[in-house]
Formats: sequence, structure tokens, C-alpha cells
Amino acid sequence: MKRLPAVLIASSLASATPAAAAEFVDDGPYARQRSLILTVGPGASYTERISGDSAVSGLAGHLDLGVGLTVGYEGDEVFLLARGSTGRPGEELALITGYRSVFGSESWRTFFDLGVSVRPISGPWLGPRIGFGARHTLSDHFALYGGLGFTFGFGSGLRADTELFTGLQWIIPVGSAS
Repeated sequence: MKRLPAVLIASSLASATPAAAAEFVDDGPYARQRSLILTVGPGASYTERISGDSAVSGLAGHLDLGVGLTVGYEGDEVFLLARGSTGRPGEELALITGYRSVFGSESWRTFFDLGVSVRPISGPWLGPRIGFGARHTLSDHFALYGGLGFTFGFGSGLRADTELFTGLQWIIPVGSAS
């Protein structure tokens, strides 16, 4: 009879363990499905560039056109951007590719970018790029985003760019993430 309470307590703890281990599942537009993401957006950048005996610095406006693909279950994505810019440093074309890690589970999410930037025409220049920002999901198919990025370039001298970027994402489901 003394064993009955101990057995009841042990069995109730054992049956509660699977419920306590249950994982929260997000059912937003990025969950459980692979999505193709088309991106368009304006921005601005400040460049410091040293090439040979000349140094150029100044502000430029840019337009990004991009494509991305979600990976995993959290909305992380791999992306490729084509960026055309004009301003004080001159007209430039940049190809930027990288990985965007997304944090959060509500309509407002933050992100961190790690990538590579190539400027084949004005340099050539090649270098790392980091960025961070926020994205607001408007619906299952559209999101607005904005952020701050830093690019360093090596090749035809040295360069450093600081960029503000914004844009609209069109999210197109293309299959299952599993």
C-alpha cells in the first residue's frame, strides 16, 4: 500500500515528459515549405575607395534586384542580388551572394547576412559583406525589409562601403522543405 503513491507519482511524471518535450511549430509563410523569394528595392551607400594614386569617396544611390531560396524551417535563405548604383564613386554593378539567417517567429523578424560582393566592371573588386536588419511580413506572399550593410573590397586597390537598403520581397511557395 505504501508503494501505490510512489507508483502513481512515477507514472504521472513519465507520462508528462513527452508533453513537456513537444516543440513549438511556426505555421507562417516560411514554415514547412521551400519558397522562392524575388526582391526589389532602393538604397544608398557611402564609399571610400583607394586605387593606385587616386582616392574617391562619396554617396551613391542603388537599386537591388534579387532572388533567394529558403533553406531549413526557420526562413533562412540563400540569395543573389544584382545591384546597380550611381553617384560620386561612379556607375557600378555589384553581384552579391550570401546566406541570410532570420530570427523571430512573429510578423516582425530580424536577420543577419553573411556574404561576398563582386564588382566586375569598376574594379574588379572582391570582398566580404555583412549586413543586418528587420523584415515585416505583410501576408503569406509579401514582406518589407530594411537594413544596414558593410562591404570590404580588394583587387584594384582597397574599398569600404556602408549601405542602407530597403525593399519588397515576393514570396512564392515552390515545394516542401523536408
